[in-house]
Amino acid sequence: MTTRCLHETFEERVTAAPEALAVVSEVEQLTYGQLDARAARMAQRLVDAGVRRGSLVGIHLERGTRMVVAILATLKAGAGYAMLDPQFPVRRLQDMAEDVAPAVVISDSEADVRRLGTSAGFFPVAGDTDRALPHGAVRARPEDIACVIFTSGSTGRPKGVAAPHRAVVGTIRGQTYTRFGPDTVWLQCAPVSWDAFALELWGPLLTGGTCVFHPGRPNPFVIERLVATHGITTMNLPTVLFHVIMEEYPEALTGLKDLLVGGEALSPEQASRLVRYFPELRFVNGYGPVECMVFVTTHRVTAESTARTAVPIGRELAGKPVYVLDEHLRPVTDGEVGELYASGEGIAHGYLGRPGMTAERFVADPFGAPGGRMYRTGDSVRWHSEGPLEFIGRADGQVKIRGVRIDIAEVEAVLGKHPAVKKAVVAAEGERPEDRRLTAYLTARAEQGAELTQSDLRAYAADKMPDFMVPHQFIILDTLPVTHNGKIDRMALLKSEEEGSFGDGENRC
Repeated sequence: MTTRCLHETFEERVTAAPEALAVVSEVEQLTYGQLDARAARMAQRLVDAGVRRGSLVGIHLERGTRMVVAILATLKAGAGYAMLDPQFPVRRLQDMAEDVAPAVVISDSEADVRRLGTSAGFFPVAGDTDRALPHGAVRARPEDIACVIFTSGSTGRPKGVAAPHRAVVGTIRGQTYTRFGPDTVWLQCAPVSWDAFALELWGPLLTGGTCVFHPGRPNPFVIERLVATHGITTMNLPTVLFHVIMEEYPEALTGLKDLLVGGEALSPEQASRLVRYFPELRFVNGYGPVECMVFVTTHRVTAESTARTAVPIGRELAGKPVYVLDEHLRPVTDGEVGELYASGEGIAHGYLGRPGMTAERFVADPFGAPGGRMYRTGDSVRWHSEGPLEFIGRADGQVKIRGVRIDIAEVEAVLGKHPAVKKAVVAAEGERPEDRRLTAYLTARAEQGAELTQSDLRAYAADKMPDFMVPHQFIILDTLPVTHNGKIDRMALLKSEEEGSFGDGENRC
């Protein structure tokens, strides 16, 4: 069991090498000592403002060194952080802030905090203090919430995954799926709202490495420049972006020593190209839901791996046992398909303020220590006693779009609240992960059908959901096809679109 918190583990690195380079942005760079000192002063201000152990703090800042100072200060004050990504629509941020109920929101703008609709006080990044909170002044515990990461929810609003310190530390310390240490330089390019952000930030900072921030959205040409300029050794990419880079600009990866990918099924073809182009590169395919903190299994990709019809997702990480079970929670036999359950240090406490959802997905672990829990992933895998796990597909209504897990029911619920929409059905279309898009099929209320327009639907969706959840196209039908038992016939929808047989009521947006 992990016995140290995130900030305590970071402070060990400060003591060991205070002059080592910790974080680099386009604006400035900070050593471990400088970063720690800034965070300690902000932590004292947070404590003076009433933040206590067990509090939650919202962080509404763009990617960069000031954001890291805010995160560390929050942890030093004994609180957990929730990233309120400024790139998200205000409506979604309001839902997130309502669930988190932060004690304060760290931001550059008091007006931005007011727009969140929360009673939390505005906490400016800049502030004067002559005092710094000493190491260990607030005694947090490894089971305390370190961060809240939001994921798609079937109710029409996101749900917050409450992850303790041990879940993040346990994903990094004592692991061998990639190289950690003072000689590593990591690129941080994942959105700050993703669990991959935690790996890219804490992977270096807990082990003495350097974290380099990518400005804006990931761009292969910018990646190439950053690798060359800062000597980046380690990169974690969503599978979709990796596929695009391999197709369009593989030179961007020149000079890397370690590459991690995850979030979608990895293309054997693109994986094979990487192995041929960069035979010395340590290439890892990872698997893991947000509720288990980034990865629970990993696989070192080789030429032999890419010869398979599907690249394996590998074996369990240290301290993160997994089980492949049937519908009765019995282990499947060799070669059979079952649902993957994860347990161990990486498991979150559950969903913030949603005990029913938590009880449904986080269940008692009959194979571990008394009182232990395991997370039901909803993913089907094939188990081999002498080989790595193979990913088969989802066992529920969730899909991956651009590497992000989306509950289709949430998109349907949001669209269904449009005053002119009678019924909304959403489907994921596209064979390759990088081509996968959401299509919304809708019927209009008779009295308001004229109001259902392309621009209105798109604007309505973009106002309430991040861009990766907004459907690529909207198709308005007179009626939605149903099966003999009255359920929506999703296969008929897809077939109808391919054949162009929507009838006179079709309105493709």
